[in-house]
Amino acid sequence: MNAGPISEPTPPAVYDSRVDVAVEGDAALALYVKHQTLMRAYQARYVLLPSAAPGGGLRGPMQRHYDPARVQALDALRPGLEAELIAPMLDEGRGSDAGAYIVAMLADIRGGPENPFTAWLAAAPHRDDHYRNFLVQSSPDLLAEASASALGVVGEFGEPQSALFRILIDEFGYGAHGKKHSILYRAAMRGFGLDDEYNGYWPLFDTEAVRLHNVIHWLFQNPGNVFRQIGFLLYAEAAYQRSTHSHYRYLTRFNPNVDARYFGEHAHIDVHHSRMIVDEVVSPLVTRFGAEVGAEVIAGAELTRTVFAKAGDHLLGVSRAFEAAAGVSWGIDHDVRDPPGRAVTPSSDLEPLAGRRVQVGAIGALNDARDLAAFPPATIGRVIP
Repeated sequence: MNAGPISEPTPPAVYDSRVDVAVEGDAALALYVKHQTLMRAYQARYVLLPSAAPGGGLRGPMQRHYDPARVQALDALRPGLEAELIAPMLDEGRGSDAGAYIVAMLADIRGGPENPFTAWLAAAPHRDDHYRNFLVQSSPDLLAEASASALGVVGEFGEPQSALFRILIDEFGYGAHGKKHSILYRAAMRGFGLDDEYNGYWPLFDTEAVRLHNVIHWLFQNPGNVFRQIGFLLYAEAAYQRSTHSHYRYLTRFNPNVDARYFGEHAHIDVHHSRMIVDEVVSPLVTRFGAEVGAEVIAGAELTRTVFAKAGDHLLGVSRAFEAAAGVSWGIDHDVRDPPGRAVTPSSDLEPLAGRRVQVGAIGALNDARDLAAFPPATIGRVIP
């Protein structure tokens, strides 16, 4: 679906719900458009306000964004897209012994290598451009951090609900707006000269970034996934201890003037959150409901492991491919939303675009679109108007 002709005035970023159009024969672009449409369906359930009043007023853009017919149309597409894009990723064959799984999972994370992306960046000559891309690709979820998981604490399901709520209010800064994790993330983005408005860079999101966003929302916007949601939190809180610590060390070494509190806070508090998930959520639920709950928790954790790995491998692959490209310009030198350039992938017919410049994430632009063919399959390029 297309949310509106490209010639329409650009809406405020938070209400920009445009979707690209798939091209026949380009399976990678079709996959991206499907994930993009699913992302829009999930985002339609958020309360969003722009940081400043739009020039033409707020009421019109807000009403168009939350128009019941639009929201219903997106909701009607959701089940089919979820069944096609996310459900096949679920591996329910990893067993049901949650206790043994947790011990092995934590040992695997703690014994893992340095974060591959930050390790590679340390020797990269254009590290800041690559790091900007990391911040942009992570922003679909982190600029509204914990909003998806907030949907997982609504209802009535005993003491574990209260433990999950305590974790949630930590994510929201315990009611202090300046400590809210999404606000800390905005500060890191501003430190690299980036726009921190929600959806401000949506044309630059790669398929893997949108897939990660959608998996999280599939888990938390479907209440029947409650035990898989807990599996997500189990894995994510443990993994984030390591990854955010790596990013905190990287920033304090190479960008000491950038606000790195987002990463430092997570490296600290997620140790506590992991313990809470294990002791106050997983163990009581398995004790109460049996091994089938353990199997669901494991399935959610493994889905999270898979999608985290895909996103991380893709990010590093794109950076390496851009470094190897023949002719490039670094950074973003145009408004990526007005209008967003045509989306292309490495499997698109790039020959007719010979000599045209293509923006690759927030890293920079290829001087010849044909060079995009050497990038990972899930890369999204934007032909610069």
